[in-house]
Amino acid sequence: MMSVLRGLLLDNIGVKLVALLLAVVLYLHVYTERPATMQVSFPVQIADLADSLSLTGAAPEPVRAELRGTGKQLIRLRLTEPRLKVSLAGVSAGRYQRTLTADDLPILPDDRLEVQQLISPRVLSLEIDRKISRRVPVAARVNGTPRGGFTQSGIAAVDPATVLVVGPRREIAHVDSVRLRPIRIEGKADTVSVVTGSDSLPPFCSIDPPTVRVTVALVRGGP
Repeated sequence: MMSVLRGLLLDNIGVKLVALLLAVVLYLHVYTERPATMQVSFPVQIADLADSLSLTGAAPEPVRAELRGTGKQLIRLRLTEPRLKVSLAGVSAGRYQRTLTADDLPILPDDRLEVQQLISPRVLSLEIDRKISRRVPVAARVNGTPRGGFTQSGIAAVDPATVLVVGPRREIAHVDSVRLRPIRIEGKADTVSVVTGSDSLPPFCSIDPPTVRVTVALVRGGP
């Protein structure tokens, strides 16, 4: 009896696996062609903001909507994550608010999707500030202990020693230095030289240049 079952299972196993795979593909195709409803999030993309201005405060949250279509259409839309583009051409510093509607969603007629409802946010609210720049020193951080018999010689050298911080005025006004990501020297027995960037910056701020070189000299003479 066991040999008969084994024969049924293993004879022409390649053909049987292909048939099973085709059956699964056919089932998924039929299943995803059925009507379905799904919540989809659309990240907000800001465009056309004047170079002299910057967003400030919290970043805009994605716009969520409930859509109806076939399962295949909804899954494709969710995977591609199209962005909801908002033009800020001609906008000045201050609070910007705009009511969102279903027509704002990046859905093409060919998508054949129906917007059941716009969930949130219903109103896009942004804070816009004047963009400024300020040159500040960078602060290197060194973590860890070098290999036995070695020690750090002097302070870490940073090149360049200062960077230009660019961003909204209210944020830049409080920046007096830029903290770099830690340089790890745990177990090292030779000078460590690493290109690194900022550990954290206020929202909508950037530094120029975006990275600096930190060199930590290690010499013999440690415990």
